[in-house]
Amino acid sequence: MYFLLFCFMAWTLVPVYIVISNSFRPTLEIKQMPPKLFFKPIFTHYERILTLDRFAVYFRNSVIISVATTFVTILFGSMAAYGLKLFRSNIGKRISNVLLLGKMVPSITILIPLFMIMNRVRLTGTYLAPVLTLSCLSLPFVTWLMTGFIADIPTELIESASMVGCSRLKIFGVIIMPLLKPAVASAIILVMQSSWNELIFSLQLTNLSTYPLTVGIARYVGAVSVDWGKCSAAATITMVPIIIIGFFMQKYLVSGMTSGAVKG
Repeated sequence: MYFLLFCFMAWTLVPVYIVISNSFRPTLEIKQMPPKLFFKPIFTHYERILTLDRFAVYFRNSVIISVATTFVTILFGSMAAYGLKLFRSNIGKRISNVLLLGKMVPSITILIPLFMIMNRVRLTGTYLAPVLTLSCLSLPFVTWLMTGFIADIPTELIESASMVGCSRLKIFGVIIMPLLKPAVASAIILVMQSSWNELIFSLQLTNLSTYPLTVGIARYVGAVSVDWGKCSAAATITMVPIIIIGFFMQKYLVSGMTSGAVKG
């Protein structure tokens, strides 16, 4: 068991170590084979991407896109799950399960028609294009996840709130959302991670002023050579926010995914 655990940790952590260590190595030492285990760290690559390149702009764009995508997805996913809860028949559960079929379609297959639509409505090159696209890609799963939690909320609780004069929208904001904290926390980390690391759609739907971090890092890959130092430094900084969010919300992630799967 310990051997398998060691193999799994090595498979997971060795690539991360390589990226982080390369960000502190001189360019010539990065290309040495076998690589040196001990070396004198430098900060040249970090200085270049933070002072000479548009890394701060890429970072800002990633924050805007990922935060907006997470907010839109969780808001509409929760409202959709709440609407399915209000159905008296089993149609809500059936629809929530059918929504998962959308996750089985390869995302690359809708890239060309999606680009044509966004270009026709003049949204390419704006923040709205990747936000709408990534929200649509994550919305089926978030709706299914929220449905599993809302289905466990007693219907009598909603009916009693309606009897005292609460509207359906007020019930959603005052009663439903506070009970969905584990599911919301799980959705936040999952949607944030997928939107933060997305490349293909962002590469086609954004321009130089709205490029996120993933596209900015890809620009270090040339036709002839790759600037491994800058790539590693940028990738290291890019990993930090998601690692921090995952560290503080991991308990909600595990409980939310487990409960949602059982209840759904």
